[in-house]
Amino acid sequence: LFFTLVEDVIKYLDPQYIDRMAVPDAMKLQFILAEEQVIPSRAALLEQVKNLQPILDSASIQAVPDHAAKLQRLSQIHIQQQEQRQELTDRVKMLLEDYNKMTLLLSKQFVQWNEILTQLEMAKEAKPVAE
Repeated sequence: LFFTLVEDVIKYLDPQYIDRMAVPDAMKLQFILAEEQVIPSRAALLEQVKNLQPILDSASIQAVPDHAAKLQRLSQIHIQQQEQRQELTDRVKMLLEDYNKMTLLLSKQFVQWNEILTQLEMAKEAKPVAE
């Protein structure tokens, strides 16, 4: 009795038990026939994977986990450089704005001086030169 219970428990723990109980063979055949069109293309893809397996097993691919620390360090450096670039960009933008303001103020000042000089020249021409 104990052994039959153990066998039943093992049978129920089998992951395929539910599939056997839930999906009859006729239904499985229906699934296979429904996928009949895509099976050759999937087989071809599996063949490609099989052919490319030596590349996946190559030393350079196997060394990828070893490069994780280097990649992490480079990522941190990249983030720092992005922050520095942003600070530099902001600083350059501020300097250009200051330059443009200064240029505008100087232009206005030159226009005022030009107007003053023009008025003085006109006033000098209007007065007869006494000799």
